[in-house]
Amino acid sequence: MTPYNEQNNRKNMKCEVLFVNPPSPDGYIYIRDINRSGRRSRERTIWPQTSLAYLAAVAKRAGYSVDLLDCIATGMSWDQYLNYIKENKPRWTVVQAISSVMTNDMYATYLGKRYNSKTIVVGPHVTALPKETLECFPSCDFGIIGETEETLDELLRVADKGGELKGIRGLVYRDHGEIVVNEERAFIKDLNSLPIPSHELLPVDKYELPYIGKKYTFVLHSRGCPNACHFCRQTVMWKSQPRLRSPENICEELKYLNKLGIHNIMFHADTFTQDRDNVIGLCKQIVKNNLKVRWICNGRVDRVDEEMLNWMKKAGCWMINYGIESGVQDILIKCNKGENATVETARKAVMMTKQAGIKVWGYFIIGLPGETHETIKETSRFARSLPLDMVNFAVGAPYPGTVFYKQAVENKWLESTEWEDLDQNYSAVVSYPELSSKEIMQGIKQCYIEWFARPRGLWVFLKGMSSWRNVLTMLRLVISHLTIKKTAESCDR
Repeated sequence: MTPYNEQNNRKNMKCEVLFVNPPSPDGYIYIRDINRSGRRSRERTIWPQTSLAYLAAVAKRAGYSVDLLDCIATGMSWDQYLNYIKENKPRWTVVQAISSVMTNDMYATYLGKRYNSKTIVVGPHVTALPKETLECFPSCDFGIIGETEETLDELLRVADKGGELKGIRGLVYRDHGEIVVNEERAFIKDLNSLPIPSHELLPVDKYELPYIGKKYTFVLHSRGCPNACHFCRQTVMWKSQPRLRSPENICEELKYLNKLGIHNIMFHADTFTQDRDNVIGLCKQIVKNNLKVRWICNGRVDRVDEEMLNWMKKAGCWMINYGIESGVQDILIKCNKGENATVETARKAVMMTKQAGIKVWGYFIIGLPGETHETIKETSRFARSLPLDMVNFAVGAPYPGTVFYKQAVENKWLESTEWEDLDQNYSAVVSYPELSSKEIMQGIKQCYIEWFARPRGLWVFLKGMSSWRNVLTMLRLVISHLTIKKTAESCDR
């Protein structure tokens, strides 16, 4: 059965509102999300489209029939997507789009317009560049700036009644050939007011990670982070204004997922551990309700303690992804990581987490302001000195709207202004007087070589695998890490 038929046969009714994670431009797996930068995945991570499932639930609550196509997860091609559009002719098409494959993603709006669909684009790119996005893509009717749910709900209701669009906050649209950017919409104060996402529309059986296993999904924990790291896209989407769901509200969703047979969870948050009481309260609720969940989350190294970690372990947490970023204190200071997120704090947090029986995936960024040949070596040494179970060395990417982007423009560090070059896995677009983009990519490659060349690095990596399929996937990952060669000059178009 083809991926297209697999999804098309789920339902017998045509949808009014289609939510789409567009097909891949080149057969590779791409990560797209409502508040993340997006990238091509070396890890072959298939990113659950919970953000689109939220929007689908909002439209359903408003009385619309909906469908959700996760073309990345199902392998749906553009030809198969076109067949779906021809057959179903949705009145509305909502597209999740990211900077690094923006031209590809917006093809979904072009096909929608061909079949008389009103088209909407959502995500951090249109939030950062609302007018420019609609100028570049005439097939896009509307863009939603920032948080999407309330704006989408109002847009569907008003537009379908022929109402006035100028009063809809958080909207960019066309008016007689002119592009109009409305006032921003205030953030949703109470995330508990949102409906439970329509997880049943997601191809959860297709979601798999080597460490997590098959059949997992995201559960939104919070939006925003109290910190404001210069490279982070949450400063664009959520403006460092954190809002958290209550433990009780999250547990209702976990119960629903358990009924669907889903027990592997990744909590979706800009910083899961930002509020100690909330985390411990959630863990207690999971234990109290005897929920069968096995979960991972992210965290800040300055926002954990022994009691919190012990409760997390008791409630089913088995891995934390820490954004360590660098082994050089001066770089952490320059990127505004926060005065408490020091190199030594990172070491203590990793050690505490391991002592609690929780695995640690360390995330590092190479190429932030202040980076040199020597600081890359220091970060590599620091990573190897920690008892990490896995690492990720990402490219420092100056995404539109971030402080890092403004710094790169002002200091003439940018080698490319092409959106498609902004991929934190595959291309460096900044060059410093003392470090070129090519040297940044070579530095990342060297970090991986030094990590995996150690007997411990390879052993820890292999023992975490849950199947031979996982081993093969991760071996491909290692090979891709060791053969990094792209810069802005060599990116495929």
